[in-house]
Amino acid sequence: MSINLRIGLIIVSLFFFFVIVRSVRRNKLRSDYALGWIVLSLGLVLLSVFPQLAFWVGGLFKVISISNIVFAAVIFMLIVLSYILFTKVSLLEEKQKDLIQEIAILKKDKKL
Repeated sequence: MSINLRIGLIIVSLFFFFVIVRSVRRNKLRSDYALGWIVLSLGLVLLSVFPQLAFWVGGLFKVISISNIVFAAVIFMLIVLSYILFTKVSLLEEKQKDLIQEIAILKKDKKL
């Protein structure tokens, strides 16, 4: 990997990390959601600084192309984040249903 590519990857990865941290500080993103993205960005920084790590993991799993390891890792991370978001949405839908039922009961009792 050329030095220009490594420097570019490090800059982009660090920028992504700081954008996530800034979003958490400004309360635009909850810290529990940001944790996955922070781990992903730190992983990208780690791979940018030590590209030999990708070759080592590729050799460990007998993968021909190293880019397949990176794609698989990103896809796995997105699947995990998707699962977390779907569980949160399910919980919120359940809470919403309960609130609607409580409001309906209160309206019926008080004839609002």
